[in-house]
Amino acid sequence: MRAKWSCIWNLRHIHNGLMIWQESVHNLLTTEGNKAITDVFMRASDTVYFPFTNFWVGLYRGSISKATVLATIPGEPSGYGYARSVIERSSIGFPTMEIDGDGDWRAVSKEVTITAAGGSIGPIDGGFLGTSLNNTGSLVGVVATSVQRTMLAGDSLIIQLKVKIK
Repeated sequence: MRAKWSCIWNLRHIHNGLMIWQESVHNLLTTEGNKAITDVFMRASDTVYFPFTNFWVGLYRGSISKATVLATIPGEPSGYGYARSVIERSSIGFPTMEIDGDGDWRAVSKEVTITAAGGSIGPIDGGFLGTSLNNTGSLVGVVATSVQRTMLAGDSLIIQLKVKIK
């Protein structure tokens, strides 16, 4: 049996106080993310991959593959309230440890919210999890949404991750 990284992104788009779309998407573990997880766990190489200690969630427009790295994320939005959101690499960022339906332990992140302010964010095709606020860290994983989304001024996207190694 082989161990596998499993990360589910729960996404909710809020418009005028109402949820207009939601989706649960399985994360693609990038080659860079696979190396980082193995190297950190087996060799305590945290400082190589975590220049800022935490994880950061961002959005993108375009296509991403397993070979994509943080410095080549396509179409990351800018302005109108968009910024990568921190998920602390601790019990603050992942406050819940739970047993899932398969009997495996998983860490559940806090919810992070990205809100469009003064204009639209997007369109976006998905999200990514990296280890830095800029492009000096590593890209751990990515998700593609089933439909392209645009967040109008005042809209929010709420993101929560559920991560396990099984």
